[in-house]
Amino acid sequence: MIASVSINSHRLLRRLRDIMGGADLSSQNKLDLIVKLIAADMSAEVCSVYLMRGGMFLELFASHGLNPHMVHRLRLDMGEGVVGDVAANSRPLVLSDAKSHPSFKLIPQADEEKLTSFMAVPLNRGGKVMGVLTLQTLKKRIFSNEEVEILQTIAMVLAEMIVAGELINQNEFHIVGGSDSHSLKLTGISLNPGLACGTAVLHHPHIIVKQIISEDTHAELTRFDQAVQSMQASIKALFSKSCLQNTQHREVLEAYEMFAHDRGWLTRIKRLIETGLTAEAAVQKVQRDLRIQLSHANNSLLRDRLWDFEDLANRLLHHLFGEKEETDRETHKHEEERIIVVARSLGPAELLEYERYGVCGLVLEEGLQTAHVSIVARALDIPVVSRISDVLSKIEPGETVLVDGDAGVAILRPDSRALMNFESKREYFSKRRFMAQKVRGQPAVTLDGIEIDLHLNAGLLIDLEHLKPTATKSVGLYRTEIPFMMHYEFPTLETQVKLYSELIQAAESRPIVFRTLDIGGDKILPYLRATEDENPVLGWRAIRIGLDRPMLLRQQLRALVQAASKKELHLMFPMVAEVEELLEAKHLLDLEVERARKHNKQALPSSFKVGVMVEIPSLVWSLSSILSHVDFVSLGSNDLSQFFFAADRTNPNLADRYDVLSPVFLDLLGHIAKTCEAAQKPLTLCGEMAAHPLEAMALLMSGYRSLSMAPSCIGNIKLMIRSLNLGSAIEYFQTIRKKTKKTLRQDLSNYAKDHGIIY
Repeated sequence: MIASVSINSHRLLRRLRDIMGGADLSSQNKLDLIVKLIAADMSAEVCSVYLMRGGMFLELFASHGLNPHMVHRLRLDMGEGVVGDVAANSRPLVLSDAKSHPSFKLIPQADEEKLTSFMAVPLNRGGKVMGVLTLQTLKKRIFSNEEVEILQTIAMVLAEMIVAGELINQNEFHIVGGSDSHSLKLTGISLNPGLACGTAVLHHPHIIVKQIISEDTHAELTRFDQAVQSMQASIKALFSKSCLQNTQHREVLEAYEMFAHDRGWLTRIKRLIETGLTAEAAVQKVQRDLRIQLSHANNSLLRDRLWDFEDLANRLLHHLFGEKEETDRETHKHEEERIIVVARSLGPAELLEYERYGVCGLVLEEGLQTAHVSIVARALDIPVVSRISDVLSKIEPGETVLVDGDAGVAILRPDSRALMNFESKREYFSKRRFMAQKVRGQPAVTLDGIEIDLHLNAGLLIDLEHLKPTATKSVGLYRTEIPFMMHYEFPTLETQVKLYSELIQAAESRPIVFRTLDIGGDKILPYLRATEDENPVLGWRAIRIGLDRPMLLRQQLRALVQAASKKELHLMFPMVAEVEELLEAKHLLDLEVERARKHNKQALPSSFKVGVMVEIPSLVWSLSSILSHVDFVSLGSNDLSQFFFAADRTNPNLADRYDVLSPVFLDLLGHIAKTCEAAQKPLTLCGEMAAHPLEAMALLMSGYRSLSMAPSCIGNIKLMIRSLNLGSAIEYFQTIRKKTKKTLRQDLSNYAKDHGIIY
C-alpha cells in the first residue's frame, strides 16, 4: 500500500519561526529540532540536512531518524549516492523506491537499510548549491508535487537562516565557488565586440530576506500588490525615457514590459504568500525555482525569457523593501571611472538603468546572442563577454576588469603587462575604427581593381538603416526567425506581411535574401513545443521543421509572396542536407504561388530567386546536383565549420582548438567556390568568417567575391579590401595552402603585415 499525507505548510512555517526564536537554544539544537519537526509534520521517519564542506563534499549536519553518531561524520562526495546526485544536479529527486535508483548507495552505519522512499531538494543560495534537505520513509510512498513544493520552500527558509548565521557558524560550510587575488583571465564567448576597461560593479548582490514567515497573510498580499504596481510604473517611466523607444529595439522593451504584467508569474508568488511566507520570501522562492529551471533548460529562448523574469524579481524585491532599484553602482554616480557590470544574467531594463552610470562593458555568466540584453547592448555599442561560469564568485566589487569583446575574454585585476597590452590594442582599434568610418561609404575595390560585393546580415528592421551609409549591395541574409523569437505567440499572416512589406520598402531597390525560419537548436520559439533533442544543433531544426510542419513554412511563404507584390523575391532555405529536401521546399513554394494566383487580388512578385544555404557537409558533396535547382548559393560558415570539425562553436573549451583558417577547411571552401563558379551560380558567404578581416582575406584568396556581414563590420572589411593586392595575395596563398599544419593564421597574418594590409 502506498502512503499519502496532508500537510499544513502555514503551520509548519510558523513552528519553524518559533524554533528560531528560542534564544536559549544552541545552533545545533535548533537544527536538530527543525529536522525533527519537518519529519513529524511531513509524516516521514527520517529528515536530514547535509551541508557543503570546503566545496568538496557533503557532510551530515543534522538528522532525525538516522544514527545520531553519524552526524558530522557521514560525508559524501558531490554526485555520490542519491544525496550527492541532488547536490550535483541542483534539482529535486523523488523516489518511491530509492534502492532502484542507479546512484543509490547504502551506508549501513547510518541505519537506513529498511528505508524505502526518498525525497530531497537542494539548499540553494545565489544560484549555488550549499547543501541538501532529505526525507525518507519506511513505507513505500509517492510524494506529491505539493509536498515537493513545500520541502523546497522549507529549504529556502533554511538556506536563508544558515547564511544569516542563525543555525550554524558561517565558517562551517562552503557555497561552491572561489576567488583568486592574482590577475586572472576568464574565457567565455563574445556577444558583442569591442574593448572596455573599468571598475567591477556586481549586479544585484545577494539580497538578504531576514523575515521569511509572515505574521499577517492578508497584509503581505496587500504589500505585494502595491509593490507590483510600483514596479510596473517605474518600468514604464524608464522605457519612456530610453533612447531605444523610437527604434526597432522597442520590441525588446515592450516584451520585457509584458513580463512585468504576466499573471502566471505573479499568481505563483501570491500562492506562496498564502502558504505563510512573507512577500519577499515568496518572490525569492519563485526566483530560485526559475533559476533552477534555467540551469537545466536546453531551450535557449526559454533561458532568455527566464533571465528576464529573474531581473524582474530583483526589481520587485527592491520595491518590497522600499528601496531604489540600485546596487553598488550608486557609489560610482559621481566618479569619472566607467563601470563594468558583472552579473549572472541581466535584463534589458537593468542595462538601461546602468547606462546613466557610465557602463562600458558587461561580463555575464549566462546569455546568448538572442537574449534581450544582448540586442540592447549591441544597440548601445557595449562590449559583452558571456558564458563565464561562477563569475560572481570570482570578481569583487571595485576590482579593475578588462573586457575584450572581440576575443571573448575578461581579465581581472590586470597586471602592468596586461594593462599595457590592452592600451596598445585599444589605441590600435581606435585608429582602425576611425579609418573604417571614413571608408564605410566607399566602394569595396582591391588595389588591383577587383570589386568585391559586400552585403548586410540583418534580423531587425533597424539594421536596414545601414544599407545606404555602407554602400552595400543588398541584404545578403535576413534572419526571419529573429522577429518570431521576439513575439510570444505565432505571428499572424497579417503581422508577417506587414513586417516583410516594411523591410522591402526600407531596402528600396536593394534585394533582400529572406532565409526561411531557422528555428530549433539554440533558437526555439517559446510558443512552439520543442522536442527533447540530446543534440539540439544536430536535431529537429530549420528546414526539417518546415517540411515536417508544412503549414508553418507555407504561412511564411504566403506572407513573403504577398509582401513582395510586383517586386523580385529572394528566398533561401537553410539547413538543407540533401537534394530531396530542397525539392520538397520548392514544391511548397509552388503551391503558395499557385494559391496566390487563384485567390489573391494583388499581383504576384515580378520574379523569384530561390537559393540554398550550404552549412551541412553532406550538401557539399552533392552540390553539383543541387545547383541546377537554385538561382544562388549562400554559405553559412558558422554551422559548416562546427559540423566539419564536430565542435560546438559556443563551447569556450573548444574556442582555440579548431580554426577556420586551417588548410583542410579552406580547401573545402575553395571546392565550393570553384563548383559554384563552374555552374555560374552566384555564391555569398554569410557567416562569421566574413566579419573578420584576416578570415575575409583568406576567403578572397579562396575564390569568394561576395561576403555578407553585420553592419558594424563593413568598415573594417573595406579597409582590408582597399589595402589588398588580390592577385599577389592569391599567388602567395597557392604556396602555403597545402601546408600540413593546424592553421594558416600566422602565415596570413605575417603576409598582411609585410604588405601593409589593414586587418
